[in-house]
Amino acid sequence: MLTGWRKARLRKNALERRMKACRRQPDAARALITQFPDAAWPAVHAVVAGYRPVRGEIDPAPLMETFLLEQSVLALPVVAQKAAPLQFRAYAPGDTLEARAYGIEEPESRKPLVTPSLVLVPLVAFDSRCHRLGYGGGYYDRTLAALKAQGHVISVGLAFEAQKVSRLPSGMHDIALDYVVTETACYASKTA
Repeated sequence: MLTGWRKARLRKNALERRMKACRRQPDAARALITQFPDAAWPAVHAVVAGYRPVRGEIDPAPLMETFLLEQSVLALPVVAQKAAPLQFRAYAPGDTLEARAYGIEEPESRKPLVTPSLVLVPLVAFDSRCHRLGYGGGYYDRTLAALKAQGHVISVGLAFEAQKVSRLPSGMHDIALDYVVTETACYASKTA
């Protein structure tokens, strides 16, 4: 329980820092391309899952558009069930999106389900070990665990440098990311 309390306190402070960073650096997302690790760059025709930014999250759109130009297949997450892994549906810029769970825009249900080999992950805070703090629902932890059980997948958290903390508490269900990329740096986990 102490970990949950600490995470809740960290989450509140980190959300405030992220919103300030978003207002100060509206174009920071473009710098993610220059910091993105070569080892995680998707192969031609690889499926890359991104996300639609909410509440001051750094926008993955410039990065996703670059991957699309290099012939990646794009996808966005879909909340199929509460307390279950996310699913991913194919997506292209300009597609009609529908606001669903938590007000997050998702592709229409007629779009095909796909399995990503690269997942771009939003976060509230992170540390240099590539541990991430999310909103507390566990969706990405469940999703990354399921994808890793199916085969090779690379997870890359996207954040503002202002979201970095010295050390995050982690529980047994928390999954470290392979990388975290900010507008000024790239952090790699020991397993990347």
